[in-house]
Amino acid sequence: MVACSAALYWYSFSLYRRATSTWRWAHNIQGFVAYGAHEDVFSPDAARIAIAFDSRCKVLDLASGRELSTLEGYTGQGLAGFSSDGKIISRFRQDGPDRHVADLWSASDGRLLGSIRTQGDEGDQSPDPVFSPDSKNVVATIQSGLIAWDLSNLKQVAQVRVAWPEDQWLPGRIAWNPTKQDLIVADKDGTLLKIDFVREKALPLVPEQVKAATSLRFSLDGMRMLTVERDNGSVSVWDATTGKVVASISETDTLHASFSPAGDRVVTAKRRKDVVQRSRWAPQFWDRSTKIWDAMTGRMVEELPTTGIVTFSPDWTFMAEVGPEGLRVARSNNSESCYFPEWFDGHGSSCSFARDNSYLASVNGSGRVAIWRHRDPSTPWLVWIAGYDLLGTVLALAALAWAMAGFRPPTTPDAE
Repeated sequence: MVACSAALYWYSFSLYRRATSTWRWAHNIQGFVAYGAHEDVFSPDAARIAIAFDSRCKVLDLASGRELSTLEGYTGQGLAGFSSDGKIISRFRQDGPDRHVADLWSASDGRLLGSIRTQGDEGDQSPDPVFSPDSKNVVATIQSGLIAWDLSNLKQVAQVRVAWPEDQWLPGRIAWNPTKQDLIVADKDGTLLKIDFVREKALPLVPEQVKAATSLRFSLDGMRMLTVERDNGSVSVWDATTGKVVASISETDTLHASFSPAGDRVVTAKRRKDVVQRSRWAPQFWDRSTKIWDAMTGRMVEELPTTGIVTFSPDWTFMAEVGPEGLRVARSNNSESCYFPEWFDGHGSSCSFARDNSYLASVNGSGRVAIWRHRDPSTPWLVWIAGYDLLGTVLALAALAWAMAGFRPPTTPDAE
């Protein structure tokens, strides 16, 4: 009876949490890759994730939680990108005879599709190939500029000279316009340049650019562009069609800035000095402050009390915060906040929402993958709670009833 009561308490409590929560834990894939440092990259549609550890790389289908493929010939060269049409490309190798070679795979079956090669200068930093939004081209940065390849035949199509800053993080200085497929970069002087692959030239985007930029990003419709200024880390919103600044955001020391799906809001993150800690030590790079701004006026709309790295769902309905307290999911206005189990700590974690908000997938520093399902209001309540918790509750209740019936005191026959 004690065992049955304990099982009933365990399963009924889990069932209660499942019935009253907006998100439920669907998959916990602890051994998808071995314990230790790894690399991971989500597909643009957040339907798959590739995770590499040591000399092996596997692809996971996030909708089902099942392994999709293992990349053939992967030797630990690292992951650079995931294209919109389901291709994965590695980093360029650092050493050996195949230095400056990056491999390309099909994510669906793990088949090796071929390689791209560049004769980098001696002392070049290892470039990370970047897919164009339409998956037709891939570019990589080298010390002297950019190289572009046609992915249909893996042939080099252009090499453009760009003066990069030394010893600085380059990916934020490269941005594709998602609708026009234009590539814009910021050189060492902070000048915005448009890459002309046909003439192999980098041309000034704005003839009379006033402020030097260190990073840039486009809105989803390609109509607006964000730049983070070099001098004080302030943010400018540009009209991408006219090349004019339409709004200035008064934030300083900005570490990250991006548009909302509609392009009418801007989210920024910056380093904050008042470290918020509750129960876990917080590394310095987790000291974040998240603010929402009006993209047309530059006025602050809301400040979110976050201490971690925030990822918004595609429609900005939800946000996931990865920080010193683990993984937290809330409405974008910070309501309906909930924490996930402590075993899924935030150290080294990355996460992504499905495009339709049907699930949230995250992988932490140990390589453990977890997938949480979101309850659609149209989903029947019984369908939402159906699973092992419901089955365990019913079985535990039945076992307890049987045990109580079996241990009923014997009856004494009536005296004649």
